[in-house]
Amino acid sequence: MKIRFLGAARQVTGSQYLLEHNGTRLLIDCGMYQERDYLDRNWEPFFFPPKKLDAVLISHAHVDHCGLVPKLVSEGFNGPIHATAATADLMDVVLHDSAKIQSEDVAFKKKRHRKEGRKGRFPVKTLFTEKDVARTIRHLSPAFYRQPVDVAEGVQATFHDAGHILGSAMIEINVQTGDGPRRIVFSGDVGQWNKPIIRDPTLFNQADYIVMESTYGDR
Repeated sequence: MKIRFLGAARQVTGSQYLLEHNGTRLLIDCGMYQERDYLDRNWEPFFFPPKKLDAVLISHAHVDHCGLVPKLVSEGFNGPIHATAATADLMDVVLHDSAKIQSEDVAFKKKRHRKEGRKGRFPVKTLFTEKDVARTIRHLSPAFYRQPVDVAEGVQATFHDAGHILGSAMIEINVQTGDGPRRIVFSGDVGQWNKPIIRDPTLFNQADYIVMESTYGDR
């Protein structure tokens, strides 16, 4: 079993983790980079061939955790995207909005660059289109909290309340290995206790590995 850290390292956006086990490839989150110093990473090729991914799991619907999923789909990913039902609903809104904003930005930048006679640092095109978003939404597979989902042979995922936004989840992944079962918890973004509307974050009693961004490393 291997875990590769492909984003949100030494910065706080672009969350992306690749879990590989017995020929299965799972991507946990696929976020867009939003800090100005790292925007160029959005244009880089994925670390892996998207068509060779078996499934994607999304912790919540903020763009820095799900914003590049349509790019993943446009480049060949054709498997299920597992997320809570509320996250799936919010992704429909957030990703269409992102595509629309990108389209408007491209039109504005082309006009400004022609006027100023220059080129920008990044390609003047959208990362994905609204058609890519529509295709992405068709791949969503809504999950219920605390109910295990078989995401691959010998691999189960369970979504637990993270207390961050509506639908947000910590993702518990149980993997059957030659040395016995292993439990990995991907924290996503962790919320606070006693907040209105949102349920409190889940408490875990055991895990073999916990993967969380450094923002939450002292909690």
